[in-house]
Amino acid sequence: MKKRNVFWLVFGLSFCLCFNSKGQDGEAIFKQNCIACHILGQKLIGPDLIGVNDKRSEDWLISFIKSSQSMIKSGDPQALAIYEEFNQLMMNDQAHLSNEDIKAVLHYIAKQETTDDPIENIVEQEFVPIEFSSEDVANGQSLFSGKKPFKNGGPSCISCHNVTNNNLISGGRIAKDLTNAYSRMGHAGITSIITASPFPAMSTAYSDSPLDSSEVSQLSGFLKHADNVSSEQKINSGANYFVLGGGGGVIILFLLIGLLWKERLRQSVKEDIYKR
Repeated sequence: MKKRNVFWLVFGLSFCLCFNSKGQDGEAIFKQNCIACHILGQKLIGPDLIGVNDKRSEDWLISFIKSSQSMIKSGDPQALAIYEEFNQLMMNDQAHLSNEDIKAVLHYIAKQETTDDPIENIVEQEFVPIEFSSEDVANGQSLFSGKKPFKNGGPSCISCHNVTNNNLISGGRIAKDLTNAYSRMGHAGITSIITASPFPAMSTAYSDSPLDSSEVSQLSGFLKHADNVSSEQKINSGANYFVLGGGGGVIILFLLIGLLWKERLRQSVKEDIYKR
């Protein structure tokens, strides 16, 4: 093969790979990792990303996307401004994305700015009703607590999250408290997070057992209700259960020791021989 042909072959392959990475891959990465919190063309849980390439430098965006938490803790003024604007809801670090992945996403976002409808490729889902019945709220509470299992067998929410509510025991502290999540994120934000979570632990937990639309709606209804009545609820730290459980366990342990001690050998096996 002639050198000129080899050159054009290599050039063509390089061009295709570059186009693929910045086009198709950028869109796929965005939909997999970003869409739960960001919609192009409007605010959701996070800011609208249309125009973000003009507002921030590429290096800053890469650093922020990889670890917004580190930038906030370091006192970066732009990161802090975003953090305050969005109710101190910290973006999940995307450290698993490479620099090239992030550049592909940024290229995809820039490309959407040139279209008439920048959100034409975003798959939207409707969750109704937004005004929830008492039955929706009750079912959502049962799903959250695990009293009612999810249809596809996913883990109950309370194992990782707490909601302060007089009808619930204290929940897990592994993830964020959801008592006032509805007012922080709104209906669209709540349903997006539940449906396609950007958080690795939650995404992995429900990857093979997704929630259906009715379960998402009922959980949203419960979280909205829990938020509305939160000021009337007693904060449950779980201390009472710890005291009752721990105290009960100690009493049972002492009873077992007493029963075993009652059946003890009261004299030495050599006592009779010694007396003789």
